Amino acid sequence: MAQLTAQVLRQRLEAGEKLERADLRGLDLSKARLEGTSLRRCDLEGANLDSALLARGNLKGAILREAFMARADLREVNLEGADLEGANLEGANLEGANLRRANLEGANLEGANLTGARLDYAQLTSARLVGATLTGCQGMHGHFAEANLTGAHLAGADFTAATLTQAKLDEADATGAVFQDAHLDGASGRAVRLGDAQLQRAVLRNAMLADAHLENASLWGAQVEGATFDGAFATGAKVGGWSGTLASAEFVIAEWIDLGSPTEARVVQGRAAADAFAGRPTAEGGAAKKRYFGKGDVLKNATLEFDDGAVVEIESRFEHCSLRLGRGTELVVGAEGVLEGCQISGGGSITIHGRYVERESPGIVGPMQVVVSASGSLQGAVEQPASQNTRFAFEPGCALRMKILRGKGERGREVAS
Repeated sequence: MAQLTAQVLRQRLEAGEKLERADLRGLDLSKARLEGTSLRRCDLEGANLDSALLARGNLKGAILREAFMARADLREVNLEGADLEGANLEGANLEGANLRRANLEGANLEGANLTGARLDYAQLTSARLVGATLTGCQGMHGHFAEANLTGAHLAGADFTAATLTQAKLDEADATGAVFQDAHLDGASGRAVRLGDAQLQRAVLRNAMLADAHLENASLWGAQVEGATFDGAFATGAKVGGWSGTLASAEFVIAEWIDLGSPTEARVVQGRAAADAFAGRPTAEGGAAKKRYFGKGDVLKNATLEFDDGAVVEIESRFEHCSLRLGRGTELVVGAEGVLEGCQISGGGSITIHGRYVERESPGIVGPMQVVVSASGSLQGAVEQPASQNTRFAFEPGCALRMKILRGKGERGREVAS
């Protein structure tokens, strides 16, 4: 039992008394106005601080295990070395807070604001940070093993040498974040945004990074044994010196990558870029058959078949044509390309920067991947292969009026933008 009641606590604080090391366990301080208050080393285990105002307060070394602090105002509060194991901080405002070496193991920080907070050496194992904002925070040497950061905002955060083993980073925005020397073994990062991020020497063994955005990211010297990068967007990624064999890197989209060192670039472009990223023999030296249909040309009522592994680029106007893609064929409809009333079939990869309009539904049958860039437009139905689902990627700004079918004409779902 606490030695003080909430009323007595407020009276003593108003009288200017210090309450360091006080026993406040289980006390109900919901909505209390305690801005700037020093509760250093107080025992607040299980206390109710729901919506309490504690901005700029001093709770250094305080015990807040299992405390209820949802929606609390903790801006710039000093929680260095505090014990918040299992605390509920859902929706709390911790902007600029000092949580250095704090224990937040198993804490609930869903939707919390930790912008600019200090989390150096903090313990956040198994913490829940779904949708939390950690923009610009300092998390060097922090422990985030098995933490749930799904949909979190991590842009510009510094996780140098942090531990994120088995962490969930699906759909998180870590643009420009720093993960140098960090451990992300077995981390899940589907569709995570890592553009311009620094992952030099990061450990990514068995990480699942399908559909990740890695544009201009630096992964020099990273350990990637067993990692999965299927469908990654890797244009401009720096992957020189990384070690290990990837588990899978199918349908990687990369106009160019850098295989050089930190001091000397070695750029690989075109189809060879995706192959080099995946560790496959590159298609340089004419290994891949390339077909190019240039600007200003018009092709009508034609039937075209392309070999397995071919690269086909269309900047022309095609009208009422049928295109048959071999397995692994890469079809790119350029920014000037128009496929009006055309049908496409086969297990290739289709990227649309220009315009595609089907003639009969489904207009596209059996593709392994369909990508529509910000400048692209797709009107029609896409029937997925019977054996597996098609991988889709739609960049913001693209124009879509399409239906995705499950295969063999089964009813699917509408997609529009």
